[in-house]
Parts: sequence; structure tokens; C-alpha cells
Amino acid sequence: MIRTTRRSLLAAPALPLLAMKFTRPLGVQLYTVRTLMPKDARGTLAAIASMGYVFVEPGRGQLAQLEPHLKELKLATPSVGLELPLVTGAAMPAGGPQSLADAIGPLPEKGVRFAVIAYVGRPQRDEPGFYDRFAEQMNRAGEECRKRGVQLCYHHHSFEFDPAGGRRPFDLLVEKFDPKAVHFELDTFWLKIAGEDPARMLRRLKGRVSLIHLKDIARGTAVEYNEGKVAREAFKEVGNGELNWPDILKACEEAGVKHYIVEQDWWPGDPLDSLKQSIRYLRGLA
Repeated sequence: MIRTTRRSLLAAPALPLLAMKFTRPLGVQLYTVRTLMPKDARGTLAAIASMGYVFVEPGRGQLAQLEPHLKELKLATPSVGLELPLVTGAAMPAGGPQSLADAIGPLPEKGVRFAVIAYVGRPQRDEPGFYDRFAEQMNRAGEECRKRGVQLCYHHHSFEFDPAGGRRPFDLLVEKFDPKAVHFELDTFWLKIAGEDPARMLRRLKGRVSLIHLKDIARGTAVEYNEGKVAREAFKEVGNGELNWPDILKACEEAGVKHYIVEQDWWPGDPLDSLKQSIRYLRGLA
């Protein structure tokens, strides 16, 4: 197991381009273990730590509940999911933060440096002119986050690559996001199922990709822009599908990716077993 402190995780120097085995610190997006966490949060996190993962990516609202376990298990949280209404200005539930400043303010002292908008649902994203407005909202929110020591990021799925409306929403966001205010959290699975080459996209967005979700895709999976129609069997552990991982990881280094996060939306059996397969593959790469 690689021994990594919170300080060294956040300040890790760039590695030579896969001249040696892949040794970057690895984390887990907790969506992968969403069925296990409500039953036994500490046991699930302990299992993740025992595999060699050194950080997790929870939702911002999970931090308070998980913090005692995270400290005990020495699991860092460099990034968290952020509630969409804090960016768009929609109403937040009572009892939670009512402003972006209130939500972001406490994060840096908890080791959080990245906040991610992970999903925009329907019908909101289908409204005329939505992506233009959203880009402006993200830029404003990104500036506010930067003032408080946090980098705002956007995590895509495949619907942003649908060309049906003429121009792909993803291309509009790439053009309109302020590169300093908003970075990307790219996802290798959703890029591939959208018809994109993950390594090529990483190189296209060099300097603008802070975070990467690592997940594989079943061989021969057809392009699908509707995430609700993607078969569960399409999601594969890293190394169990068709993606070219040496090239993807090399492109990550070239692009300046800061944190590597394993995620699997669906799994054939035990999600912890899937996470074990992924890290075993990644640590075995030469």
C-alpha cells in the first residue's frame, strides 16, 4: 500500500509519463458504494482504505456525518459533490446552506480543494438557452469559490455530447467556461459511450481537467446519449473493458490531472469487489 498523507496528496509532483508503474494516489467516488454506506458507513470506508485507496469523493452534505470515520481511517477528501441549486440560484432545502459562500466557506479547512457539479437533470437542461445561462452561472460561482480556496468543476455524462440540437452542449461549455473559474472532472466511461476518445479529450482540455473518474466500458457498447438507457452491464471495472488505459493515464499526466478517482455506477455483484479489481489492475500497469 502507498502511504500518503493529506499534505502529500494535495501537493503531489508530476510523474514521468508512465515510465514506471502507475503510482498516483487513488480515490473512490462514494456513489459506487451507495447501497452499502447506509448500512455500515465505517465498515465500507475501512474496506476501501484496506485496498490501498487513500481518499474518497463524497457529496458535500455527507462530510459532517463521515468526518469522524475519515479521520480515523486517514482517508482524505480533496473533492466533493456540490448541490446544483447553489450555482443556479434555485431554492435549497431548509436546514442546509442557503448560499454558495456558506457551503464553500468551511471546505478548505477540511482538506477540500475541489467542488463538483455532477449532474443537471431534465427538464431543466432542455429549456431553451439553458447551457448559455448555465455557463454564466458556473463562471460566477467559480470566481466565488476561488476566492475561498476551492476550484469549481463540472462532471459530464453523455447527454452533453448529443448533436441533435445542432451544436453539442459540451462544446458550448468548453468555449464559455472561464478556464480559470471552472475546470472539468472528466469521466472515461461517459466519454467513450458518447463516442469520444478519452485520451484525445484529455489532451484537448490540457490544463482544464483537475479530476478524472476512471471506469471501463464493455466491448462493443454502442453510442448512447440518454444516460437512462445505458445497460448496467456496460459498466466495467478498470481493465475489464475496451479502454486503452496506458494511453488514458499518459494523457492524464499531460493534461495536468490532480486526482484520480475510481467509480463504477453499476456492478455485477459486490461493489467492493469491483473496486478491488480496478485498483489491482491499475497498480499492475507497467
